[in-house]
Amino acid sequence: MIIDIQTLLIASGVVVAVSGVSFILSTALRRSEAYGRTWSIAFVAGILETIAYIVWAASPSAWWGIAVGNASLVLALGLMWSGCRQFNERGSLFWVPLLGSAAVGVACLIQGPSGGAWAGAAAMFAGIVVFSALAGLETVTGNLRRALDARVLTIVFWVVAIYYFLRLAVFLAAGDSSEIFTTYFGTVTTTVIAIVLVIVAAISMTAIQPPSDRTTTRSGGSSRNLRIEGVSDLEHFEQEMRDWLVRSRRDREALVLLALSVDGLTHINSAFGRPFGDQTIRTVGRIACEFSPAAALIAHSGGGRFLILTTAPTVGSPVAIAERLQTAFVETPVDAVQGIRAIATFGLACTDDVGYDLTEMALAADSALQVAKATKPGTITLAENLEVTHDSPH
Repeated sequence: MIIDIQTLLIASGVVVAVSGVSFILSTALRRSEAYGRTWSIAFVAGILETIAYIVWAASPSAWWGIAVGNASLVLALGLMWSGCRQFNERGSLFWVPLLGSAAVGVACLIQGPSGGAWAGAAAMFAGIVVFSALAGLETVTGNLRRALDARVLTIVFWVVAIYYFLRLAVFLAAGDSSEIFTTYFGTVTTTVIAIVLVIVAAISMTAIQPPSDRTTTRSGGSSRNLRIEGVSDLEHFEQEMRDWLVRSRRDREALVLLALSVDGLTHINSAFGRPFGDQTIRTVGRIACEFSPAAALIAHSGGGRFLILTTAPTVGSPVAIAERLQTAFVETPVDAVQGIRAIATFGLACTDDVGYDLTEMALAADSALQVAKATKPGTITLAENLEVTHDSPH
């Protein structure tokens, strides 16, 4: 059975659309980080590419469909590379794929209707080779190198890069009407390969992202309640904190609230799996119990975040409490075999600075934490000189 080009393009469009919409919905439900959103835009560009090609196949007079399709395909590969860079905590360099896709589109438009089906093809092939190779290299570095599911993505990108490199070479050497090109690198063969690779890439990218059965918090961790001995839940913590504040106001005793956030928890989950991420949270909770002052209240507020309420030291700064915990985190590995240590960022609020109101104190500690996170992982910030805004999350 021989499948005509229009039918094959429609089939490809359906596959790309279903894979793209599935990935986009999955990303939205996970409340993914920037890399997930960038990959979602890449799938949107892929969907636009298939629509443009279908329009051209249905009406050859719509020659502009080739320009839109070619530019969109290069943009999709470029944005996948940008998303990989973001996963590795590097700059996205959005302007590079935008510039590359624009150049491909211009190359097609310059040839106009006379260019036919292969208008700007050489520029498109070259763009795909470059961005696929860059993405393939990016998947074997940084955080992606530690994510096992990214190995499949590496294979996909390198298959695309190698295939399109050979396609470009044959196209330039023998032309689009040569037997070797039409047999091995023509539209039918390329579309079939693309369908398979799109499905595999979508599955791999979905697997790389944090699991969808949880809500991602600011610290990138799971919101599932983990039972940690000595650590209470947020509701009971707030009840006891109110009692502490009432008594401390009466006795004029200073209290300090520490908001603690485990850094890089999203990447720990992606690289080593959610069980290891949960183990990291439990380890941090255990260390917090062991090295906090004896009468401290400790709560797990979700993901990699903890709250610690204790009396302020009579001598020295409250920062010393956070420094003690930081030292304990560095000295205590999450896993003795792999030797991975947790890094935590702290925001502190003291009643001497913000008063004895629970909401004001929580807002001040959270504001200090956000300032610390924006400064550098592992930073400690005291809220004494910060302007507390009431739209800060609690």
